[in-house]
Amino acid sequence: MKKFLLKLLVVLSLGMVASGSLLTNTAGPLALQPVMAATDVPSQGEHPKSAAGWYFGLGIYLISNGLMKQPTNVNFVKGATASASMVSTFSDQLFGGYNITSVNARVYQGNGQWANAGLTSSIAKSKPTATIAYNLSNLDVGTYYFQFSVTYSSGTTSYSDMITVNVAAAPKDAESIRPAPKRSTIFWGESTAVDANLLPPDSTSVVTWTPPAATTGSLSPMTGLTTNFTSAQIDANVADARLNYDNGLPVTIGANATNTVVPGTVGGTTQVTVGGLVRQDAIAGRSFSYSPAALNDIIFPEGMTPSYQWTVYNANRQRVLTSAVLNNPSFSWANVAKPPVADRYYLQLNIILKSGSNTVTWRSNLAPLVVMTPASRLIAVPNLRFLAYANGAFRTPLIGDFYQAGGVTLRYSASAAQVGNGTYDGNNTGFLAVQTVGQNWNLSVQASGFTHQLSGLSLPTNPTLTLAVPLANGGSQVVSVPTGDAAAPVTVLANQTTNYSGNLNSATTLQVPQTSFMLTGNYQSNLTWTLTQAP
Repeated sequence: MKKFLLKLLVVLSLGMVASGSLLTNTAGPLALQPVMAATDVPSQGEHPKSAAGWYFGLGIYLISNGLMKQPTNVNFVKGATASASMVSTFSDQLFGGYNITSVNARVYQGNGQWANAGLTSSIAKSKPTATIAYNLSNLDVGTYYFQFSVTYSSGTTSYSDMITVNVAAAPKDAESIRPAPKRSTIFWGESTAVDANLLPPDSTSVVTWTPPAATTGSLSPMTGLTTNFTSAQIDANVADARLNYDNGLPVTIGANATNTVVPGTVGGTTQVTVGGLVRQDAIAGRSFSYSPAALNDIIFPEGMTPSYQWTVYNANRQRVLTSAVLNNPSFSWANVAKPPVADRYYLQLNIILKSGSNTVTWRSNLAPLVVMTPASRLIAVPNLRFLAYANGAFRTPLIGDFYQAGGVTLRYSASAAQVGNGTYDGNNTGFLAVQTVGQNWNLSVQASGFTHQLSGLSLPTNPTLTLAVPLANGGSQVVSVPTGDAAAPVTVLANQTTNYSGNLNSATTLQVPQTSFMLTGNYQSNLTWTLTQAP
């Protein structure tokens, strides 16, 4: 008898809950992540839904354990109070196994996996039923899938319907919208994402996109924080006015954010330049290469292999044949020819994408290649040092040399301190050089009066400089250059059409007339070389 009473007391202690009271499970707040992929949606709960429960009787009940009212889907704004509830059979009768011993919530984790949710639950018992509620208020923004279960003292477990819980962000107005493309310059036929860039970033305002002219391309989708701009596909074999923009066609894309806390909108625009090429400058007769910046970080459709086809047109946009490299991402031309029309060509690039029998062509605009007439360039001019020369040897001139009745003739002597032609602007080896590309040019020189380097005093007389200029045929010409502050320029080389280089030799002299006054030290005259280009 004592053994029976012990069992009875145990049963009574399990079911000793007054009608209408609460039994709370404090499992702590939930820190679950919502299912991120919209396509990853379970078709049903982890377990098949159990049969509905029922009861019959008054005071003492005949009961079939199970849920009499299923939980339903819940939608709420983050921060609001929300719960999911269901009604189960319940009885604390001494016999029958109808008491509720535990409840549990399971949440879908994606990829077919379920886990304990740890939701805080409460149970309000009022025989013959009990209302079970789960607190959802701690859920973050997102979509969740739950299934609940109830276990009875009989050992059986009843499973609920699966429910969907959508938690929306609390409304927050946008202060500004600054749309920006991922790629600001694209080719015709190419696509780029465009981000709305709402501020603040957690704004809940709905973004609506304003499409550009249909002739330039399309947007998809028309709402959302990101859209995709796809530029128009232009037939690769047809001349099209949309290609005739020197630096590409700017396409404007608009976006508006609709606010709800304080009704109104904020708007913004961005531009995508469609074309891919920009104007380039080249010099006739010289090499030129061009790697379009629009090819940097370009992303080709998966599985498609690109090839490149450059075309050169004249100023009338008629195709011309050239020696340029036309089948690489970079355009290169080793010797740019003078344009047959006006001062320019036009460059156009087709990017041909292939995958099996499928071919797509992205096209660039026609960008000007402006060809300039090359200017002749004065590459090197010499410093000239003059010394006395006698008996086959150079020496420093003496003051007495300048007092002679006929003055003194000094000879040019290259400086041993410099070897070769490494220093071009004022070299010490007598090196003189001009570069041209078939243009007529003249070279002249003007010499100032001589001054003493330390005192600044001028030499009382004006010497005459005689230049021995080597010629291309192996000979040389002698050019007399007067010195003095009022001396005029003297032509050294005239009507030249080819590159020139040569070293002045020791036949170059400086004849200094007799002078009555001379200081020891160095005297210096400034030489001004002038290159002129004839048409």
